Amino acid sequence: MSTLTHRRQIAIGMLFIMLLGVVAGCAPAAPQVPAATVPPQVVEVIKEVPVTVAPQVVEVIKEVPVTVAPPVAKKEVKILRVGYQTAEMPLDMCVTIYNDLPERAKDNVKIVLDPAGKGPGDPLLGQMRKDGKMIWNGTTALSPFTAMVTAVGLEDIVPIEPYIQASQYVTAAQRIQEQLFPVSRGENTYQGKLYALPVSMNVVVFMYRKDYLAAVGYPEPPKTWDEVLDAAKKVQEKFKDQKVFGFAPTPAVAWRYMSALHQAFSPSDKLFTPEGLWNITDPGWIAAMETTKKFIDADVVPKGWETWPYPEIWKTGKVAMAVSQVSMASWGALIWGYENLGIMLTPPGPGMEKEKVGTNMWSTSVVLYNGAPYPQETMDFFVWLLDPDNETWQRGVFKSGKMSPYVSAYDKYINPDDVTQSWALGVRTLLGAASPTPSTKWPSVYNGFIVPHFVNFLLGKETAEAGMAAAQAEMAAEMKK
Repeated sequence: MSTLTHRRQIAIGMLFIMLLGVVAGCAPAAPQVPAATVPPQVVEVIKEVPVTVAPQVVEVIKEVPVTVAPPVAKKEVKILRVGYQTAEMPLDMCVTIYNDLPERAKDNVKIVLDPAGKGPGDPLLGQMRKDGKMIWNGTTALSPFTAMVTAVGLEDIVPIEPYIQASQYVTAAQRIQEQLFPVSRGENTYQGKLYALPVSMNVVVFMYRKDYLAAVGYPEPPKTWDEVLDAAKKVQEKFKDQKVFGFAPTPAVAWRYMSALHQAFSPSDKLFTPEGLWNITDPGWIAAMETTKKFIDADVVPKGWETWPYPEIWKTGKVAMAVSQVSMASWGALIWGYENLGIMLTPPGPGMEKEKVGTNMWSTSVVLYNGAPYPQETMDFFVWLLDPDNETWQRGVFKSGKMSPYVSAYDKYINPDDVTQSWALGVRTLLGAASPTPSTKWPSVYNGFIVPHFVNFLLGKETAEAGMAAAQAEMAAEMKK
């Protein structure tokens, strides 16, 4: 066994230490954890900006509790109407819209327009009410000044204010109350109670053809009745080959002609008797009759004037001037051009130049029948229909040539730059001078006594004074019966 020298032992030891280092260097190194890198953070800063929100009109519809669950059948709410409304205005369309509203799933109502046409005062209605077998709820076509007093006296209609206030269409009911023209509210009120709501209004105007008058030296409308007669003669002469007449009186319907013409000859306190009848013996009424006869004698009126022939003649463009309801003016202009239509208050009679000249107006209204099976449901429909914000209905009223009874409808649904619509804005200003015929049960009856004597006077068979005195006496006898 060899013996290692001390020096060799040191060398071997150092070699051994070096080998250990190599082995240690071959071992996996402990993982180095890099310092965490944090991505830059985007801090969103929200600045609170105060927002001013315009006040919103929220339509309020009352929740109607379901009284029958599940409903077996619809509540058929039958309402009477007359043919001209469905022919001229979108009544049928509005009924369809109403019947499809979401609320109908809750109240189970179906509005049905019945063409039977029974008006307040019809004996059948009274008998049905007494027998407890009323099937109708109301009508859409009552003329207050000819029928309301009779209907109230027969107890065939009821005050409607409580039903308006209880309507599920809360905001619509508020708009109706706020926007109804005062003159129309007065006509639909009797003995302090509101019995009807107007569907539409008609107002009597002096209507004329701008083109015909301008052609004979009247670029502006006549200012007096002497000028009206002069223009009528000149137009008829110039356009005789076209068979155009100068002027069209309407003696057959007193409230569409004589009552309106009277207001051009007498102040408002002379228009009616204490009983609410036309004051046919007033000097202004007599003067209006005599003025009319001047046109008859001058032969510038359509043949058959004793009845009511002129509407078709006016609409076809064969009349230069007339005094009648504004819808007649619009119907004519629809055919021969609104740019040729002029509408204004009736020219004043002698001595009335500085007075406030008025005109006649009347409404067509809805009412509730006494004993109606569904009074509240009926009034809910009426409130929804007549809402000044009901665009379908309000536009339809204007398109039919009639006037809306609600102030805001004119600003919302009439384009002042459209000549086919702007006529309504002009007529709106005339409503301030309009006065309804007082509500009595006699006007339509009285008309029957006046017309024969008026025609006799125009034919030269009796004087105006004698004719109206006779009509007055005949009416007095009738009222005593």
